[in-house]
Amino acid sequence: VPAGTEGVNPDHPCASKLRVLDAEAGLVERTRDKIAIVGYAATRVQAPFDDPSYDILGLNQLYRFIPRVDIWTDIHVNWNEDNVEGTDHEGWLKQCGIPVLMTERVATIPTSVRFPIEAVAGLAVDYFTSTIALMVAWAIHQGYREIALYGIDLVVGTEYEVQKACAEFWLGVAHGRDVAIRL
Repeated sequence: VPAGTEGVNPDHPCASKLRVLDAEAGLVERTRDKIAIVGYAATRVQAPFDDPSYDILGLNQLYRFIPRVDIWTDIHVNWNEDNVEGTDHEGWLKQCGIPVLMTERVATIPTSVRFPIEAVAGLAVDYFTSTIALMVAWAIHQGYREIALYGIDLVVGTEYEVQKACAEFWLGVAHGRDVAIRL
């Protein structure tokens, strides 16, 4: 099996085992200063999965392709629709045991956390065109001192046309707050 395609190991030796502090307020424990936001593009395999100084933040159904994750994001209103055929996305979210950022708490997903959109938008302006932009803004809100991006190219279709500028804006907000950026 190629590296990076085994799927998440819940017992990975570098896992953070973060706790949900306040699910309605969107507060998740942070014990590290660095976070790697990981997407689907090929560079995801370069993410610091084996570096215990990083929290790993993944999204959607990416858990099928990465070895470790500490926080999850699925902030689509229709999170339980249009999932990859033959997968049990809801089942994974129910049993993953890590904080799962969603548009609202879901009673059947015990670690679901309401995404704190009001607090995150209050960091600068209410300008969000993608999950990636929301993830970067959330990392700023959580107080991370370094944000690294892996597997996030934003080079095709609406990713390039609409989402890239917004992600760049939020990376600029982070930089302006002395948060180190790694691309």
